[in-house]
Amino acid sequence: MSRHKKHKKSKRKFSVFLYLVLGLIAVWLVVGIFVYAPAGIFFNNAQKTASVYVYPKKPKQGDTVFIKVKSQASDITGNFENEKIVFYKANSQEWIGFLGIDADQNPGDYKVSVDTSKTEHLTNDITVALADFSTAATVTAPSSQKTGITTIKALDNIRKSDNPALSKVLDNPTLQPYFTSPFSFPLSAMQKTGFSFGKFIGFAKDKTQHLGVDLRALENTSVYSVNEGRVVATLNLSNYGKTVIIDHGLDIFSMYLHLEEFKVFEGQIVKKGQIIGLSGDTGYVTAPHLHFSMRVGGARVDPIAFIETTQQMNNNSFLASIGNAILNIFNQK
Repeated sequence: MSRHKKHKKSKRKFSVFLYLVLGLIAVWLVVGIFVYAPAGIFFNNAQKTASVYVYPKKPKQGDTVFIKVKSQASDITGNFENEKIVFYKANSQEWIGFLGIDADQNPGDYKVSVDTSKTEHLTNDITVALADFSTAATVTAPSSQKTGITTIKALDNIRKSDNPALSKVLDNPTLQPYFTSPFSFPLSAMQKTGFSFGKFIGFAKDKTQHLGVDLRALENTSVYSVNEGRVVATLNLSNYGKTVIIDHGLDIFSMYLHLEEFKVFEGQIVKKGQIIGLSGDTGYVTAPHLHFSMRVGGARVDPIAFIETTQQMNNNSFLASIGNAILNIFNQK
């Protein structure tokens, strides 16, 4: 091969290499523009515009909605159907809150509204759908032969003893959060058994709703706190058996029923993943298991769906922020 051809071939390789390098530089520049856009290099006007993000936009009865508010305000308040939404300040420009959609919330279109100390009024729409449990057939409560308690007595215990005891604790929430990360599961192995969340259970001529989820757990299985919090009750109830209630702040509570043994005491501060008890079969049950419940802003919510929704705390809302920034640019024209 002649020296001229070798030189031409080398020049061609260099040109391809140069184009690749320039292409990579261009890509990094574009990424850099978008990554630093919230810091004010670009879309500076959009950054100063407050916004409210909700997920999911179409929750079902019993779901939990994650809310992120972008605002530099020193304080914000939220409302949903005259119910207060509690927020905490995640950083200098973002606030986070959780909206519980109660198990018996009427399906339809609603607005989530937020007011800030900077006199900003923000809204976002959600559509609540009917959950499967609302149309499912009612199942019969376990018989006295299996539980040792008549269905009439069991229903009387729930309404006159157990539920009032829970309400007394749940009516005094802590608004500041103990937690800073998503929630985890209460058992190392998660398997549903027995009654699912929202299931209607018939007691003689009446019925009640199962507002938690039954999880398979042999007797003396370790039960873990789903997040940081303060133990606000260790109760021994007629139907619910040995029960631990943890206040996680932000008007969020977790409840663990039918325990065999307590491993914590009232007033104790617990960490996420700390053992709070051992599973058992105390109370109105037919076999050992863990009944796990959550309350969010007073709403009875599916605890598994709630935990999954809290994973949004770790998600980067960068694309949503960029989308809002672009919309704001067009709106300003």
